[in-house]
Amino acid sequence: MNGKTELKPGRTISRNAIILAGGRGRRMGMVEKALLEYEGKSILEHLLEKLFRVVDVVILSVRDTSQKEKLIPLLEKFPNRQIRFCFDSREDAGPLEGIRAGLLESGSEYSFVCAGDMPFVNSEVVSLLFKKAIGHDAALPRWEERMFEPLHAVYSRNMLPEIEKAFERGKLSVLAPVFQMKDLIFVDVSEIREIDPELRTFANINTVEDLESMIGSALRKVEL
Repeated sequence: MNGKTELKPGRTISRNAIILAGGRGRRMGMVEKALLEYEGKSILEHLLEKLFRVVDVVILSVRDTSQKEKLIPLLEKFPNRQIRFCFDSREDAGPLEGIRAGLLESGSEYSFVCAGDMPFVNSEVVSLLFKKAIGHDAALPRWEERMFEPLHAVYSRNMLPEIEKAFERGKLSVLAPVFQMKDLIFVDVSEIREIDPELRTFANINTVEDLESMIGSALRKVEL
């Protein structure tokens, strides 16, 4: 399968992905961003299609059972794929809690993490990040000005205890536990640009206008 990552001769593990879909889309009038449609498919459907080129299992990190019910019909379009849900157990803890829940549900040594409003994630870039991460704690894209893409990265399960410590310190930034891990691999955006020249893989949708400007298509809002 495409979604296998070599650890050492004779041993492989599955590649999993965690999609953080729990945001409420406040800047889009409280719509379910993952269900916005373009080219006849929802953002989430486009994202799943790309991820399943390189991963075995996708974990959808959602805020509650009500949101899960809205997303379940989408799973029928992927009958032969493994898609599971996880839920936040800490309120108002942001994406860091979604990552914690996702890593616990995933069970894989390495998981790609991305936001649920990133419809142009590049499967080849994801594969590159998995390859870079093997044997390390994480593979994190980095811009020249020392900015990072923590919601488009591969993390090992070594992040879990660091997340717990971050919560104990009252730190909710995703980078708080990341920089406590000892063995990080930074992947310069210049290397990613060789695969994805326009870096669309990092594009996220904050407003309807964002998506319209990227694809030039009419959108249908799905109300929360």
